[in-house]
This record gives sequence, structure tokens and C-alpha cells, in this order.
Amino acid sequence: MHTIQSRVVDGLRGQAASLPFSFVYGNRSSAECLAAWPHGVDSNRIDDGRVRHMRTWTDPRSGLRVICEGIEYADWAAVEWIVHFENVGKDDTLVLEGLKSIDLATDAGSEGPVLHHAKGSAGEFGDYQPLATPIQPGQTVNLHSHGWHTCTSGDEPSGSPSVESMPFFNLQTGSEGLIAALGWTGPWTAEFARVSEGGVRIRDGMDGLHLKLRPGEKIRSPRVLVLFWSGDRIDAHNRWRRLLLEYYSPRPGGRPFEGLIAHCVWGNWMNAAGHIADMEWYVQNDLPVDCYWMDAKWCGEADGEWAAHQSDRKPNPDLFPDGIRPVSDAARQHGMKFLLWFVPNSVYPGVDIARDHPEWVGEPFSDKIFGDQVFYGLDHGDPEVNAFMIDYYARIIAEYGIDVFRVDGTHIWPRSSDPDRLGMKQIRYNEGFYAFWDGLLERDPDLLIDNCGCGGRKLDLETIKRSAILWRSDSQASHEFDPASSQGMTYGLSLWLPLHAAAVPLSARFGPYALRSGYAPAMVLTWAGGKPADVRERIDVDVFRRILREYLAVRRCFTGDYYPLTPYSLDADRWLAWQFDRPDLGEGVVQAFRREQCREETLRCRLRGLTAEADYDVTDPDTGTVTRMSGGDLMIEGVQVALKECPAAGIIRYKKAD
Repeated sequence: MHTIQSRVVDGLRGQAASLPFSFVYGNRSSAECLAAWPHGVDSNRIDDGRVRHMRTWTDPRSGLRVICEGIEYADWAAVEWIVHFENVGKDDTLVLEGLKSIDLATDAGSEGPVLHHAKGSAGEFGDYQPLATPIQPGQTVNLHSHGWHTCTSGDEPSGSPSVESMPFFNLQTGSEGLIAALGWTGPWTAEFARVSEGGVRIRDGMDGLHLKLRPGEKIRSPRVLVLFWSGDRIDAHNRWRRLLLEYYSPRPGGRPFEGLIAHCVWGNWMNAAGHIADMEWYVQNDLPVDCYWMDAKWCGEADGEWAAHQSDRKPNPDLFPDGIRPVSDAARQHGMKFLLWFVPNSVYPGVDIARDHPEWVGEPFSDKIFGDQVFYGLDHGDPEVNAFMIDYYARIIAEYGIDVFRVDGTHIWPRSSDPDRLGMKQIRYNEGFYAFWDGLLERDPDLLIDNCGCGGRKLDLETIKRSAILWRSDSQASHEFDPASSQGMTYGLSLWLPLHAAAVPLSARFGPYALRSGYAPAMVLTWAGGKPADVRERIDVDVFRRILREYLAVRRCFTGDYYPLTPYSLDADRWLAWQFDRPDLGEGVVQAFRREQCREETLRCRLRGLTAEADYDVTDPDTGTVTRMSGGDLMIEGVQVALKECPAAGIIRYKKAD
């Protein structure tokens, strides 16, 4: 067993004093406090692959109880933990601060540690760029995501977990390492300090906690998942992907999410009859779209302030005189799911919920990124408000006939005015936010939640458990974007998350290159110019049909193992290639992209993860040629992709021979 793995597992089991988290209580370290307090441990088996460990400590003087709930994944060399704090005394506790949900020390390795991490979604061309940062002796590498704001204390009224950085990392120390993720839909900070030639200390957690708990109060901390690995780093990422698919992914209807092809339009681009005619165009042309996506501007006034618009959940009567239901019913009649856009936590004075409950309207909030716009939020941390929101949106989902509930917007929790309660509002808000999503999923087990969050800015361990990521970045909101941006996002994000959608610009860029750049576990077809009918005259329907059918034939591969086959690059003079492999099905797919300024016409791709002794039938869909090759030859000699034009996208399919 991995040395650090042994220390963490023994600590969670109660067999060692070391623990993978830390905090400061009453100016004393958690190590000092917990060593002195009475404690207990209880373990029980969840199923054949998981064991839960509950460790509890109680301060006999102040009444602070600390509960660490750990889950051991024996078959995965992985552990999860979450720490709760409860005041079981009669008075306020001392100050709890400096909470680090991850506090681990590991060897640096003979080759020196390298931190593998990724940019978040800042609405930029290079969102999710993979990064590798060597940590030199005496150096500290700092990561964070504040989400547009410079958060220095827990009372900041907003924040997002995947803007500046993703809350996922892989610390490699030679031929071993650990992959970790944080489950907290708010701001966080992390530091990786090489304290000496022989060690690295990892400290990661929510930003700015400083609070006293009142009698009877109980709070939770960020959730943590760690997978320990040895051997090949990319193989470790694939074990991570499999672990997330098994235990940390949405299951609408109790089944794994199998992807979709969504046709994305805004609500005000046409009236109800126009939307129905829009979906009929796909059916008439035998185009296999299985989700009709109605984004913003379907509700409220057609021309009004954006903050007021997103706070109104009533359909625009000029566009939808009979409501939304005729459109959603038509979608299902045509074999499509129906997706509808919301910003559930947004309110605006005098509009919809705020008209009936003005006392729930939060303080005005703005940021320079929003210009002069002012927003107001509902507080998920208020139990009365949150219970109302669950009932309210569950009713809308049922009445409107929503299959995919699209959640946009940023979090806005109330600012704390008490210096000894910093972070409390944020904690309560996140607890309520998770309860809100769980409540909707409990009311409608078939529901799929689309976690937009301003375009990929709410990606963390808690949200990916409950939702799919169908819109990765608002950098593509113009629908006229360079397909290379989708390539880069799929390349970077697939190392960390197995379920997400890629966008395709159906504009002047239409063609196999743009469409194949959108291959991922799900695909979103975005139309430029305001109305799809205005663009369709440029669309070659036969090409469109052929490529969509090709995508459906390989879609199941994109939840398999992922292997980058070239270095990451967004440069216009480079190739980019990857492989997705389904060892359980004995098949996979290779994609290679020759960008518009790339001079090289060929790329040799050496595959990975195959059975060396087995034979595979290798197919080029563009030429129809089928070649039988051994797995060993495919991994050593590789397969050549030749593209005479640029930009162009090649695809190679392979399947284990009978």
C-alpha cells in the first residue's frame, strides 16, 4: 500500500493519530485538541466495495464535537472524507478557523514533485488548459478559485469553485502520486509547499472561515476524494474517471447518463409554433437530435432588464400564449427530451417570487464583469426559503414538462456582519444548495440537472455527483467560435471529469471539422445569427446527417478510458489528437485534428490500453477502408492519419476482432 495511503486510511479507521485534515480551535491546533479530547470510532460496511468510518471527538469544556465521516474504497485505492462540527454545549464555542479539508504530507520523490492541475472556466479560449508545475525545494505553489472576486474572508457574498483553477489536482512524485478533488461550491485556496528536499505538504480548503458555533448548531466542511496511484500517470487518471462514473455521476431514472445531442436555441428566437417547427425540421431530415434546448429569453418581458428577466419564471405570453407545455410535449412526441433554462436563485424587486415575498430579496450585488447590472439573490441557507424553492421548482418542472433542468447563474449568499461568524452564511448557503438539488431529484428521479453555472464555473465534487455539464464555457456564447476551443476543452477537462458536452458552431464554420470537434459524451449544436432558419441554407443536410450518425456510433466510447496522443496546444499550426477506449467493449476511437495553419499532412498515433496479442479491425470512416492489426502493432507502430486539407478532422475506429 502507498505510504501516504496507509497513513490516511489508518487515520480514518482510528488506528493512527494522524488525520488528513486540520483546523485551529481557540488558538490551538487540531492535532493538540483532538489528542486531548475523548473520542470514538465506528465502522460499518456500506457494500462489497465500501466501508464507512465515523470518528468522533468532543471537547468536554466547550462542547464542540468534531465528526469525521470517511469512506474507504478498497477496490480503488481511494478514500473520501467530510468533517462536521457541532456545538453540543450550552454556550457559544471558541473560534473555529484555519480549516483545511486536506492537510497531507507526502514524499517529494527522487525526481522531484510535479503538480498537475488545470485552469478553470474564465470564459476564455483556453479554458481547462492542463498545466504541470514542478515544485522546487523551498517553493510553495498556490492555487485558488474565487470566481471574479478577491475573497479574503468567509463573508464575501459570492464565489465559484472552478474559475481561476479547477478544484482537482494530481500531485506526481516520480512513479506514484495522488489525485484529489474538493467538493465545495464556493471559493477555495490550496497550497503545495515543498518544505524540504524530502517532502511536500498539501493544504486545501474553503476560504476565510472564522466563526463561533452557537448551541445546537452543526456545520459541514468541503468533501474530499483522494485516489492513490503508482505506475503510469495517465492510467491513474483513467482509474479516476472510472471511480467518478461509478460513484460521483448523475443517474437519471436510476441509469447512467448516456449522453445526448442537443439543439440549442434561445426562447425569444421564435414563438411556440416556430419552436415546434424547428424540431420538426430535424425529424423531417432524419437528423438524430434527442434533446430540444430552450435557453434564456423565454420568460418575462421580451425587452427588459436582464436581472428582472432571469428572475421571472412565467413564460412570455406573446411567445407562448398557451405556456411552455405544448412545446415540451411536442419535443417528446418527436423523441426528444426538453431542456429549459433557469437562474433559480435570482430574484428582482417586484418580479415573480419577490412580488409575493419581498422579505426574501437579498442585498444588491454587482461586479465589474456585469457592468451596471445589479442582481439580487434568494438565500438557500434560509430553511423556509429553500423549502419553498424545492416546492416551487418541482411544480414548474412537472407543469412545464421539463426533462433537463438547466441551472445558470452564480451563487449570492448574504454577507455576514458579525466578525465571529465569517463563513457561516456561505456554509449554510451551500448546505441548502445541495439540499435544493437533492430535493428536485427526489421529487423527479428521471430529472437531469444541467450544471451551467455561468459556463462551467460550478464544477466540483458535489455538483458533478448531481448534474451533467452541458455548457463548459461562456467563451462560446457567440456561437461563432473557433472549433479548436472545443478541442482544447475536451482535451483538458477529460483528464478530470468523464461527463461533459462539447459545443459545435453551426455557422460559416459548418462542416466535418467543426462537427467532429464537438465529439464528447454529449454534443450541443449551437446556431449563430439569432434564428436557425436563417443559417440552414448554408447547411449540407446530407453531411450533417452522416456526421451525427457517425457520432452516435462512437458516443459510448467517450465515457471510456482517455489517452492524449499529442501534447496540448491551441496553436493553429499544430495537430491535436486523442484516443477514447472501452476495454469492456473491446472498441475505441481515435480523433486527430489538423488545424488551419498546420503544414504536416500526416500524424502517426500510437494507441494505448489495447491487448497486445489481440487483433483489431481498424476502420477509416472517410475512406471506408478496414485494416486488421494486432494490438501490439497499434501500440508500437501506431496508425497514420493523413489529411490533405486543413483545417480537417480525421477519425479512426477500432474493434477487437471476433
